[in-house]
Amino acid sequence: MNSFDRRDFLERTGRLAIAAGVVGVGPALAEIASTGPSAAQLKLVARQIHGTVVTPSSHAYAQDRLVNDTLYNSARPKAIVYCNSTADVQKTVSWARKYGVHLVPRSGGHSYGGYSTTSSGVIVDVSRMKAIQPRGGGTALIGAGAILIDIYAKLWNRHLMIPGGSCPTVGIAGLTQGGGHGWSGRRFGLTSDNVTQLTIVTADGQVRVCNAHQNSDLYWACRGGGGGNFGIVTNFTFKTHPVGNVSTFYITWPWSDAARVVKAWQAWAPHAPSNLGLSVCVLSTGNTISASGQFFGSAAALRSLIRPLTNTGHPSSVSVTPRSFFDAVLLYAGCNSLAQCRQPMRSAFRGKSDYAQKPLSSAGINTIVNGIGAWTRAQAGGFSLILDAYGGAINKVAPAATAFAHRRMLFSMQYYASPGSGANLAHLNSFYRAMRPYVSGYAYQNYIDPQLPTSPATPTRTTSTPNSPTGRTPTTGRTTRGWSRSRRSTTRRTSSTSRRASACTPRAPPTGRRLR
Repeated sequence: MNSFDRRDFLERTGRLAIAAGVVGVGPALAEIASTGPSAAQLKLVARQIHGTVVTPSSHAYAQDRLVNDTLYNSARPKAIVYCNSTADVQKTVSWARKYGVHLVPRSGGHSYGGYSTTSSGVIVDVSRMKAIQPRGGGTALIGAGAILIDIYAKLWNRHLMIPGGSCPTVGIAGLTQGGGHGWSGRRFGLTSDNVTQLTIVTADGQVRVCNAHQNSDLYWACRGGGGGNFGIVTNFTFKTHPVGNVSTFYITWPWSDAARVVKAWQAWAPHAPSNLGLSVCVLSTGNTISASGQFFGSAAALRSLIRPLTNTGHPSSVSVTPRSFFDAVLLYAGCNSLAQCRQPMRSAFRGKSDYAQKPLSSAGINTIVNGIGAWTRAQAGGFSLILDAYGGAINKVAPAATAFAHRRMLFSMQYYASPGSGANLAHLNSFYRAMRPYVSGYAYQNYIDPQLPTSPATPTRTTSTPNSPTGRTPTTGRTTRGWSRSRRSTTRRTSSTSRRASACTPRAPPTGRRLR
């Protein structure tokens, strides 16, 4: 067995998959035109699977081809294969290998870079594989097509949870494979940290069960290496955690306090007790600044904990509210009901990301405040900068223990512009460039950015050659590119950037709602 480090593994898997001919090679709008499979070939795969095949001539095609970001509305996949099972995925991959068909996996369709659609190949859609099965021993088996709100709701029936994002229609597959930070991450770790086993179909058409003892290199890579890079995951086994009530807070300040608030927040949030599942600081056009968070404890304890923030500047409003965990899920999803959360909300946006490995300097903070002020005056469109605190359980994991390398960061930074075109896009790129001297240069996998180059610059670990990995070149270092990534994530956008108002956007309005 040849020996190489796991960083080399991540790079080699991309080259192997490209050779296999079944890998996505770029965002939907930048692909080279392809004739795609013939009608006879599509009929063949339709006969082989229990799912369905939607072609451009199908009545459902006009709707089914769409993904979350309306900027990719022009993408026209050659077909969409809806798989009902792991066997369906395996047959589809084998069919694609035989006929040289380019495949793109899709779970929730929230990839920031458009990697969950294509104009030169066929989408493999796993959204029908959405079973959520709590099991004994504190685990749950969850299909790769399940969306976050359904997972939270099903587990809440047993007062259980897994940590995840807050955008309700994000698919679990992309979120998990890119890491998955959210409102409970500092308490229970990333979504990927809670995976004990997964099933994946690799580019050779083989079904592989991956855990700490079996196909361990793929298990390592799929926890933070990016969605779709190593094959098509069909299910995950997660550790579950008992949960009851939480407390949430929401604070606003006048814009004149913005610099002081960012300085105080970055000194406090990453080092707060891990019972603070997450604290977020949001600065938006319109010159608004807020901080919010979820705490696994009493409202009285939370009021005491947030004093470093409430004692900063002149808060315009402060609210601390005890609530059930699931009520907090609805709050941050921006929904009033489970049914409302299940409704997709599409919009046009662009996103970028950074990490702060050390506190932002005064010059860095001033660049943020002045940049957003200038953006507001230009009235180019909506923009939010969202700072998500790390620390706690996220940073207790060694950087090389999984493919998620950002274990020494203080907080992540998401740049979110809506609409993501025209003058607003120019302002986004300018703002991002202005921040280069003050940030680490690393980026979050689930805020996939096609404009970034790849750069292998992360800790590595020596292992033996993995079994037939598949996928496209990802990195877990400074930048990440890949097949398909979903978002809070992503995450998840109008001029005021209200997430339910526009497809999981990152605002924290007076109600405290904010999505990931």
